[in-house]
Amino acid sequence: MKYCVIKNTTTIIDGTDNPLEIMIKNALNAGFVETDIEVLTEEEYMVREDLEPAQEKHKTEVELLKEQMAIMQGALDFIILNY
Repeated sequence: MKYCVIKNTTTIIDGTDNPLEIMIKNALNAGFVETDIEVLTEEEYMVREDLEPAQEKHKTEVELLKEQMAIMQGALDFIILNY
C-alpha cells in the first residue's frame, strides 16, 4: 500500500494501491497542488508516524472539572492564608 499525504505530515489524502499517477490526480482533484503532496510507501509512512509527537488526548468533562476545582481550591487556600 502507498499513502498520498500532505507533504511532511501523516495526513492521508489517498491510501491505496493505485498507481502513483492516479494518487496524484486524486489529490489534485481534491484541491491540493502537486508541491504540497507526496507519496510514501507503507514503511516510510510508518516511520514518519512513529516520529510524530503523540496526539494530545482530549480530556473528559470530569477531568476538566477536576482541574478547575484544583485551581479554585488553590486560589481559596491562598486567600485564606493571606487574610
